[in-house]
Amino acid sequence: MEICVRLNDDCESDYTFQINKDDTFESKIMKMFNPKTGLAKFMVLRPSIFYKPEPKTLTKSMHPGYLTENGCLIYHYDCDNKEYREKLDLKTNKIWEQMWPGQLVLPQWELSYRNIAAFVVLMLAWLYTDLPDLISPTPGICLTNQLSRRLAVVAHHYNYNAISEKLLEETQINSAGTIAQWLFFGLHCLKVLFIALVLYTGLVNPLTVNPLQFYHTRKAVVSKNTDTLKDTLRSIGWIGAKRATYDDYRDTYYNYRLEKAGGLVAAYKSGIMKQASTPGVVLEAGEGFQTPLDKRFTESTFKTMEKSRKFVLSEEYLIQVEQDLKEQIKAFDEKDVYKINQEIRKFRRYGFFECGPQLARLVQLRQEVAAEKATTQSAEEKKEQ
Repeated sequence: MEICVRLNDDCESDYTFQINKDDTFESKIMKMFNPKTGLAKFMVLRPSIFYKPEPKTLTKSMHPGYLTENGCLIYHYDCDNKEYREKLDLKTNKIWEQMWPGQLVLPQWELSYRNIAAFVVLMLAWLYTDLPDLISPTPGICLTNQLSRRLAVVAHHYNYNAISEKLLEETQINSAGTIAQWLFFGLHCLKVLFIALVLYTGLVNPLTVNPLQFYHTRKAVVSKNTDTLKDTLRSIGWIGAKRATYDDYRDTYYNYRLEKAGGLVAAYKSGIMKQASTPGVVLEAGEGFQTPLDKRFTESTFKTMEKSRKFVLSEEYLIQVEQDLKEQIKAFDEKDVYKINQEIRKFRRYGFFECGPQLARLVQLRQEVAAEKATTQSAEEKKEQ
């Protein structure tokens, strides 16, 4: 069984993990976040430096999902909203008892007030040193002045007296006018805000700010002694495949359909442009990942779709997906392991781009329901106008 875990609280970092029958979240997934022995020792997993390295708990996304054009599920952009999160049991229940295959696990991160306080103190200290000389209790102590004084000593040592005098002149208190001092201080404030924004959004997300710890972390990679890293990845079921976002899936599927049709003109003439540009359908309440787990072995995906026009998950559906994947793999030479692995990796990321008649029928019926609702909604909007 495979599930996905969202790392860095980023929708583009939904990684796939292999789960065994007896695994619990405590024994499998949570140990990944241990900064001393887990994957967090080698890789940044938290959203930003302002969060603790280990999540408070794990939740699963109960958003129904997005049904692709060929009968697979990918995650909706709203899947991590609070109303779709359901807390998971980490210690007692097995993972397979709480999750559908392919369902998304969402770590619940806690703010690190220690890191936030350290950053605030550091930035305030930096701002204090750059206070305008006319209001600063200790004028002339900014980092620029400190650097200029040292450069002046070096310049004087090498007999560049003019440069040395110029540098020392610039370090004199109130050497700049009042407006210039306030302007520079304002720019410095903007610089601090920019740094805070970059760190908060995770655009810069260091593994650690301790140089010694960073060296020991990277030592395994630099020395190519990756046995510890490999053992860690193996123990948590790391596969390395990432689930695609909807935009990624749509663009890739669109290009695939155009290429298969023989180009843009041929695709337009065949009438597949609209389908290729807006593939699949968003599922509604009670469908997809909201299917009760206790109905996994009793529900029939195909009968329910024919009868109720709802897409529910079941063991029957999972078996059909597996059969379709096996059929696609049969198209490759058994000796061509690379292409087979690439096909499996593509499936893990996007799902199918081609499927059998059973899955195609599911999508067709579900899209008919979506089209009817869209038509009804459009008619109601016109009446209101």
